Amino acid sequence: MKKTLAAAVWRVRPDPASTGPIRYVQCKECDERSVVVPAQSVGDLWAMTHSGSTGHTQYREFAASDLVTERDRRKRS
Repeated sequence: MKKTLAAAVWRVRPDPASTGPIRYVQCKECDERSVVVPAQSVGDLWAMTHSGSTGHTQYREFAASDLVTERDRRKRS
């Protein structure tokens, strides 16, 4: 996505120093949640374990990625 601000073009992109998205899974029935980690499998395993111990079956996964902004130095036509 690009946006012109004060005659400068900026872009938003993934942070190259980031290790990737972080995620967690939250139970929609009791609001308990998994730990926050990059691996989706950790949240999946948590949800299955939580279902087995509580009978709850509805979850929401949250994922976030780090972003950076930078000036677009390319010449515009």
